[in-house]
Amino acid sequence: MASGVAKFWLRTSIRTQEQLIALLGDQADEAEPATRAPQAAPESTDGALGSKMRGLLDRALDNSTSSSQLELFHHILDQLVADEARIISALSDGSSSPLVSVHDWTRRRVQGRAVLENASLVGRTANVALPDMVPSYVSHLLSLGLVEVGPEDPDLKDDYEVLMAETTVLNAIKTASRGPLAAKVDKLTLTLSGLGHALWAATMQQDGT
Repeated sequence: MASGVAKFWLRTSIRTQEQLIALLGDQADEAEPATRAPQAAPESTDGALGSKMRGLLDRALDNSTSSSQLELFHHILDQLVADEARIISALSDGSSSPLVSVHDWTRRRVQGRAVLENASLVGRTANVALPDMVPSYVSHLLSLGLVEVGPEDPDLKDDYEVLMAETTVLNAIKTASRGPLAAKVDKLTLTLSGLGHALWAATMQQDGT
């Protein structure tokens, strides 16, 4: 009998302790939001932006034409990858490279979306490491103003045939064709722009060549 009473009180004591722990835990959870330190509001960046703009304006007052051009060229070079530099080098002699863009047609025979843009043989000429990236490279160089696109050059007829036979171009033409409506293929040329020539000349001068 004494053993049974002891077990009863032991179980009762354990349950009481568990209830107290649970109660204290709930109270701690409820009190935590009130005692938690408030988070600091994010600092405004307006001051930093304004300071940066004033710094640029102050530097512009002190910069000469040559120093401003040098700063621009450094900024442009920082945005290029090695393959893009190879393309600039390949066009630096004043040569042009065939370029094609492929579009589909709408029902009203109006040129539609571009399936492939700025595919060019310049990747082969420049021996780029990633040939599949040439359209993206050319698009990026166009956005920077380093290259420009001109009309089709009849003297590059054989080169256009080679370009049109590339797998990427053939797949784009197949995708853009709709039954009797063949894909719209724009044949163009890619050359280095005035800015591109100036950048190349500046970099070669810096190298002492």
